[in-house]
Amino acid sequence: MKKILIVFTFLITFVFSAASVLADENFLHTITLEKNDTGYNVILGSDKMTRVVKKTPENNELILELSGISSSDSVNALYKGTNNIDGLVIETPARNKIRIHITANDISNSTVIMEPIQGEPAIVGESVPMDKILWVLFVVSLVAVIVKFAKHITEDEEKISIKKDIKNREIQMYKKYRKDISIYPDLEHNSDVRLKTLVKKIDRKIDERLISNIK
Repeated sequence: MKKILIVFTFLITFVFSAASVLADENFLHTITLEKNDTGYNVILGSDKMTRVVKKTPENNELILELSGISSSDSVNALYKGTNNIDGLVIETPARNKIRIHITANDISNSTVIMEPIQGEPAIVGESVPMDKILWVLFVVSLVAVIVKFAKHITEDEEKISIKKDIKNREIQMYKKYRKDISIYPDLEHNSDVRLKTLVKKIDRKIDERLISNIK
């Protein structure tokens, strides 16, 4: 049981350590809107990559929901090749979450690009980031290994406990047998060689059985 507690303590410590690393501060610094051939590029300048959910309730409306990031004291809005942006609003609905509302003609046809200081630019908001998927798979695999290992330890401990119970019962039976023998001293000192040989065989078999249960 102690081994299981040690294993789970290690797992909890590992997960919290990893979570603290992932929880390093990440700030949004700039939002750049630039016209392209088919619509807009929405470029988000941040410290590092983060999860982005892209929503387009209407053709002229774009909502970006960012997780694991905060707004810096001043977020600069930059416009390149366009001046037809009707509105740009930044909200902070919760800690480490940002919601960006952009209103413009055909803004729904946009490509969202995250441009982190720590990392390479990448298109986001189209699918779940691969690093998150790999992280989840790693944690699930680690938990599965820990559970399997803990189950193996439990089964071994149960086998040992069963062997100890068998050993204790057989010791009691052996003591009772020797006590019964002592009640009839003629059995201990009988001149019948065959009876003495039988008693010795019984003693030897009991000894062998007790030794095998100890292993």
